[in-house]
Amino acid sequence: MKLTIPAHDRDGIRVFTARLTPDDLQRDKAHLAAELLGDPDLDPAFIEIFELSDLGDVGLSGYLTDGLGVTETAIPDPARLDALKAPVLILLSKALHGREVTLTLDPRLTPVGTYAEEHPPVHFESLPSVGAQGQLAPDMLTDRTPQRPFPAFLLLGIALVLVAATALWLAFG
Repeated sequence: MKLTIPAHDRDGIRVFTARLTPDDLQRDKAHLAAELLGDPDLDPAFIEIFELSDLGDVGLSGYLTDGLGVTETAIPDPARLDALKAPVLILLSKALHGREVTLTLDPRLTPVGTYAEEHPPVHFESLPSVGAQGQLAPDMLTDRTPQRPFPAFLLLGIALVLVAATALWLAFG
């Protein structure tokens, strides 16, 4: 089975059941994921393979909402997800490095669903300080004359001369 994921899909979360043996689950997850998904260039930091029993009472739907940021309304049938028993593979689109990919799924994988991470809308509020209110005068916006850091360099130079003089005095004392 082939699965094409477009490059613009940045927030997708794909869930698969995986018919894996206990030995498979002990293997290196990066190599196992590359084998199961048919792409060696995936970022293993954004792929999870685990037994659902590891989630305890949270369940798969709870893990998707609480752990991965999927909204509850984006999961049409949470009871179906929580009833799954096989190990799962979760693929976040971030694992694709922003490229379009056509994955060749291993026959041990069965797609369960595709979900999206929630991104709350950006909301801008006024700054609370009275000093942050108002507008800058036009002359304040155009004045770009650089300040001369002469006093700082003068102090730094004096300090370096004193350190050098002390070092020479200690060396030849």
